[in-house]
Amino acid sequence: MDYFLNPTNLVQNNIQNKLISRLRVSITIIILFNFIELLYAEFPQIKNLDNMLNQIRKDKFDYVLPQVMRQNNVDMWVHIIRARNPDALAKDLGGTSGVFIFSDRGGNRIERAVLGFSSESIYETGAYDIISGSEEFEGDAGWEKIIYDFIAERNPKIIALNFSKTNPIADGISYTDYTKLINVLGPRYAERIISAENVIAEFVSGRVMGEIVLDGYFGLITAEKIDREFDKIQIGITTLRDIKGNVFVRNADGKEFHKEDPDPYLLQKGDLITILNGEGEGIFVADLGGNGYVLKEGETGLPPRINKIWKQGMDVREILRTNIKVGLTAGETLEILINKLQDEGFIYIDKDHYDNSLDPTKTQVHIDLHAQGRRSMDAPRISPLGPDWERNMVIPVFHTFTFEYMIHMPVPEWGEGKHLYIAFHDGAVVTERGVEFPYPPDQGIRILR
Repeated sequence: MDYFLNPTNLVQNNIQNKLISRLRVSITIIILFNFIELLYAEFPQIKNLDNMLNQIRKDKFDYVLPQVMRQNNVDMWVHIIRARNPDALAKDLGGTSGVFIFSDRGGNRIERAVLGFSSESIYETGAYDIISGSEEFEGDAGWEKIIYDFIAERNPKIIALNFSKTNPIADGISYTDYTKLINVLGPRYAERIISAENVIAEFVSGRVMGEIVLDGYFGLITAEKIDREFDKIQIGITTLRDIKGNVFVRNADGKEFHKEDPDPYLLQKGDLITILNGEGEGIFVADLGGNGYVLKEGETGLPPRINKIWKQGMDVREILRTNIKVGLTAGETLEILINKLQDEGFIYIDKDHYDNSLDPTKTQVHIDLHAQGRRSMDAPRISPLGPDWERNMVIPVFHTFTFEYMIHMPVPEWGEGKHLYIAFHDGAVVTERGVEFPYPPDQGIRILR
């Protein structure tokens, strides 16, 4: 008891406590800085990313835009973005307001102009030849004072404008701006206006090398995210809700359990779990999927039925990969893939549900090879899903897509209609050589104990 009453010891304890407190603060600061460093390391520095996106913009103006305008017999593309009215192509064009006009005046290059008031960043892009955004033209009504003379000087036969009945991202013009433009141009030029839906769809889906680089970069980050989610799974403890991403398990009857289910699904022995994830939202989205199997009692490795469904998945991957080519439409490609799958003994299904009415000895395959890069644009889409215009688009060189397909393998010994299910969700690019992977696809079924 005397020890605690000794003033010298009290002072020593006080000093020790202060030192420990300061040490804890120092450790906390170090951990915080390390966390921030890791957070920033996950993405390119903002300045570098802005430079990258602007180079992509200029390359698309140089290489993609002339091709899509001439393939669609368009002499001029007019894209009007009203101030404070968000447009799906604002990032692609580099500005959040103004009248963006692209004119084919011959040669290897498309003339690029911005009329009316636009964001200050438009001047920094270096992507435009003409910017008429001085104070006398500022405001929503500014461009109408000069657009007639601008268009008349170029005298285009076909003018594509950003409205569309089918494609939402091509339907950005406001009713006010549309009527204003028609009134200013008069019948001579107004009758030359068509929808820019084809030009916009092909411009957005057309890829340049910078986008492929981003695809690979964000794909590798996605792979690390999926690895982390599998690593934290503890059988008997982890539920689907505890895992980040689009996570699901299907049982032998085809019932799917999601992380969003009201009652959290606890992972069980014998489950085949799929985790889908992505990275690069708002920049260039890269998707990836991974699969894992929970060992049952007595199992030391993947059982034969799990190895079999994986092999069938790889067989399907190769069939699809070797038959997707540049230059065909997505719909034409879909028909080819259906025939090839059936030639190899698989059954194609147009919905992602096992069909009990079909041959119970054959594995069923569903495919949805949609475009990858931005969530708002799935085309070209090699799939039975979505509107026809997405299948009517031609697959361009460097087409980036999600290599998504699902395998429903019957297991007769379990009973009628019982089956195993596995999903694949890799990233891929169509080059002149065929389908290539900018980052590794699913490498195998993980063993979960």
